[in-house]
Amino acid sequence: MLSLALVFAVYGGQSQQPWMLGPFTKPAQVNPVITPNPAVAWEAYATFNPAAVVKDGKMFLLYRAEDATGRQKIGGHTSRLGLAGSTDGLHFTRRATPVLYPDSDAQRQNEWPGGVEDPRIVETDDGTYVLTYTQWNRDVPRLAVATSRDLISWTKHGPAFARAAGGKYLRTESKSGAILSRIDGNRIIATRVNGKYWMYFGVPELRIATSDNLRDWTPLEDTNGHAIAVLSPRPEYFDSWLVEAGPPALITPHGILVLYNAGSLPSRTYSAGQALFDARDPTKLIARSDSAFLKPTESYERTGQYTAGTTFVEGLVPFHGRWYLYYGTADSRVGVAVWDPQAQTPAAAIVGTWHGTSICVDKQVDRACKDEEVIYEIDSAAGPRGPVRMSADKIVNGARDNMGVFRLTYDSSADLWYADLNMRIRARWTFVPHGNSIVGDLSELPAHRLVRRVEVWRVVQ
Repeated sequence: MLSLALVFAVYGGQSQQPWMLGPFTKPAQVNPVITPNPAVAWEAYATFNPAAVVKDGKMFLLYRAEDATGRQKIGGHTSRLGLAGSTDGLHFTRRATPVLYPDSDAQRQNEWPGGVEDPRIVETDDGTYVLTYTQWNRDVPRLAVATSRDLISWTKHGPAFARAAGGKYLRTESKSGAILSRIDGNRIIATRVNGKYWMYFGVPELRIATSDNLRDWTPLEDTNGHAIAVLSPRPEYFDSWLVEAGPPALITPHGILVLYNAGSLPSRTYSAGQALFDARDPTKLIARSDSAFLKPTESYERTGQYTAGTTFVEGLVPFHGRWYLYYGTADSRVGVAVWDPQAQTPAAAIVGTWHGTSICVDKQVDRACKDEEVIYEIDSAAGPRGPVRMSADKIVNGARDNMGVFRLTYDSSADLWYADLNMRIRARWTFVPHGNSIVGDLSELPAHRLVRRVEVWRVVQ
């Protein structure tokens, strides 16, 4: 049998580690939760990449909206930020007009004609909202800061790094600011560590900056005056192309949790990973996920402006006892994924990486049947009861050989998962999770004659 060390090296180990949030499921009945409105000019072309915050018992999204002007290419339109509210985190009502937009103000040279993009939001202890966003003048993208008391009227403070290092960062690309915060009920509150506020930012590597006031930020530099990288892409992983900051970073009992966006090569697909940093030293990486915890699997995540597929995470907040993660899909719509920490749902019980054996029981039915060592990757649950996606691989001479991708459906009456196949024989797979193991049976139809039995165990690190 393939050694567990090789399983970790090739397949990335467990997709869900104790310090991570999740697993998240995508509720199919509501996704995508915000789509373009052709009847409203400023959000007619695309609506995506949202920030999320809870205010007065309601969920609010500040989402990027593009009009249909300009060139038909990514970044070729004008972006504004819309505001939408919800009582359940799933069904939203939008304001008729944008709340942040390029205007005839001191920031026009930085924000016109491309607009304002990709917000992240936190609170201060006194209830002020602090927004990081990208100013795009179609020349240099710049990370900027705005503040508000009500989410509607915003004060722009200009580029975040305007006063840093003699202004040298004004001439370089910066974006995606995730401010380190603590969780206080449903609030995400910016919090000092070692006397400073901290912010993860940038692409294609994550860099880090500090601030005394949440408006003026200074990147940490090495002895050569270069901004230091705290998280970088990894060859042969889901984040092999680039990494980019996601929602606000969170102080947790395990350390500082950073959800990040990841680009992979050669597909150029965007998925999402998680990384853990030292709570006493926000520059020190402790652990990171070896596989994406959220990735494009649905049609709305692969159709639109970016057809390679995108689940671009930017908004994360606890609400009504659950965690709601909002993300941009294909640079065109807003999606949501939900995790209930209190519920061990059927989908949560089966999602993960599984390793074991597949044994032939009856070769009279299928003479081509052989005993095999297998790896199953089960992910992309559409809801607490699925369906889920399973990618099945057999191990041949220590190498991966994909046997196909299947959709498993949950049967609540029998508390099992199944998939009907019509290949060499007409058959049904059934899978029953038992904690850290799964037993699966392949039965010929319609006689339900047992052909193959699988026993697999959850891969852990």
